[in-house]
Amino acid sequence: MKIVSTLLGELEFEEEDIIMFPAGIPAFEQEKSFLLIAMGEGVPFYYLQSALNPELCLVVANPFAFFPRYSVEIGQEELQRLDCSQREELLLYVILTVPQDFRESTANLVAPLIINQKSKKGLQFIATNSDYTTRHPIFQPTQAEERIGIAAAEEG
Repeated sequence: MKIVSTLLGELEFEEEDIIMFPAGIPAFEQEKSFLLIAMGEGVPFYYLQSALNPELCLVVANPFAFFPRYSVEIGQEELQRLDCSQREELLLYVILTVPQDFRESTANLVAPLIINQKSKKGLQFIATNSDYTTRHPIFQPTQAEERIGIAAAEEG
């Protein structure tokens, strides 16, 4: 199979590479089939490219690379929807918002994507009563950037 992605160019894939989101993803409910494409070896960033819509490509990340203590309580209903028999089958990703300056990227920690790597089914889980935000910065400012910010504030 083949798709010419607006962002990634021509992609060839097999049907077994497709991850199905039976309910779609909120705001993209009509899109049900996606490809998860690593940006590089050992990199926590991925593309989630629609298998049918060449213009729909989300940037996602492994949240544990940035938030080691991140946790989500996945209920029995979600496990059933994913045809999951063991939690070890699950992969967790967060959707990123990537502005012009990549260092200002944020992650939606309230609504992670959960994918059963065995069944190739996915869903976007929306946590209730969460302390997380939909725009949590993934990069912490360096000490040099913090000092520059402090100096600019003192001058202003």
